[in-house]
Amino acid sequence: MTGDKADATAATTSRRSTGRSAAEYALLGLIAQSAFGKIHGYDLARSFAESGLGRILRLESGMLYHFLKKMVRAGLITSTLEHQAGRPDRQVHGLTGEGRDALHAWISAPVRATREIRLDFLIKLYLARGLDPARAIALVADQQSVMRTRAARLTEQVDDVQGDDGDNAFGDTVLRLRLLQTRAALDWLEGLPESN
Repeated sequence: MTGDKADATAATTSRRSTGRSAAEYALLGLIAQSAFGKIHGYDLARSFAESGLGRILRLESGMLYHFLKKMVRAGLITSTLEHQAGRPDRQVHGLTGEGRDALHAWISAPVRATREIRLDFLIKLYLARGLDPARAIALVADQQSVMRTRAARLTEQVDDVQGDDGDNAFGDTVLRLRLLQTRAALDWLEGLPESN
């Protein structure tokens, strides 16, 4: 799977208990950041591609419009028809109160797995920086705490590996990789401007 396809797959399969993807939350965040709290789909696609979000995740326009329709059905955004003189009508999207609440709750929660730093956490951090810098500081602090706890648990597991038969040796290899990745993520978090 190529990098772009892997990003798109990760974005659509990275589900929470709500059934929403990180890409959907990214779109909610861009709508929240729009100048008048409303934005046309084409402008939303352009903003997504040209922002830091475009460096985290590639989102095809077909998927963007699919997500917009899904979020309208879920009551997270409104979609109204805007009439334009001499031009085709267009759909303009805005957040509902429920959408704003869902976005802020998602942004505020640190990710639980090291592998989620690459997609979910980066999107959360990008949106928090734009919407509420104080929330970005709290998010980074909470994420550091989660990563420290994960690193401690993984260290205990590595220390508890028994025997050197094939399965145990391979399990030890996997645990050591996960520990190194978690430590690297923690080092990266500690280098962020929001870090204390």
